[in-house]
Amino acid sequence: MGFFSWLFKRSKPKQIKIGLALGSGGAKGFAHLGALKAFEEFGIKFDMIAGTSIGSIVGAFYAEGYSSTDIWEMLKRVDFGEITNVFMLKMDSSGMFNVIDREIGSLNIEELKKPFMCVATELESGKEHVFKSGSVAKALCASSCIPPFFKPVVIDGNRYVDGAYTNSIPADLVKEMGADYIIGIDLATRESKSGLLKKLFPTYKTDVKEPWAKGYHYSNVVIHPDLNEYSSISINSGSAMYDIGYQATLELIPQIIEDLERLKLKKKK
Repeated sequence: MGFFSWLFKRSKPKQIKIGLALGSGGAKGFAHLGALKAFEEFGIKFDMIAGTSIGSIVGAFYAEGYSSTDIWEMLKRVDFGEITNVFMLKMDSSGMFNVIDREIGSLNIEELKKPFMCVATELESGKEHVFKSGSVAKALCASSCIPPFFKPVVIDGNRYVDGAYTNSIPADLVKEMGADYIIGIDLATRESKSGLLKKLFPTYKTDVKEPWAKGYHYSNVVIHPDLNEYSSISINSGSAMYDIGYQATLELIPQIIEDLERLKLKKKK
């Protein structure tokens, strides 16, 4: 390598890597799409994504290159009867698996276009489990398995339930992937749901008391749309929640852009 090539390489500023941590919340995930739309309008692109529950589903499709509009259009195509009919008959997530696997093309996590991880909870140990590889559809079903609506998802002999019980906003995973700046999105109320899980599975135990804590600790900014009047099953209110997520994100865009500009200046020094 010549001297001038070496000097240019040394003086070239490092790219700021931006990470996104998408939180749990069931149907409230429509707010994630509104947030993504706001980011797209301001040219804010993410280098790595992590998600829990509905955040894992939105995040995986986003990591594969789907835009907020693409995901919205996909949801319009989904036959929710395919999911609910199987659910009513078997109480399992096979209907959800079929829909996700069909839409995303039977991909493995390591084949997605951008780095991605998602979180589920190991039912026997009560510990967080991170999916970094393997079937996208299986991982998303495990991450989104909400008792009592679905039976635990079994993968390689282990039973998994919703990741919201252990890490509802997985910003720490985005940090692990190398993000310089992390945006978290919190859709849920700050209350532990482990009590319900213990009633359904008496042997369940966990040391996690505040599953949202990592999200707030590792994120540079957390977007928390006001969705208190909606529940995790408010599917018919998707458009309203989309708008709330969009507006909540717009309010923080100036701060985010200012933060990123400051980081870029530091990288140049």
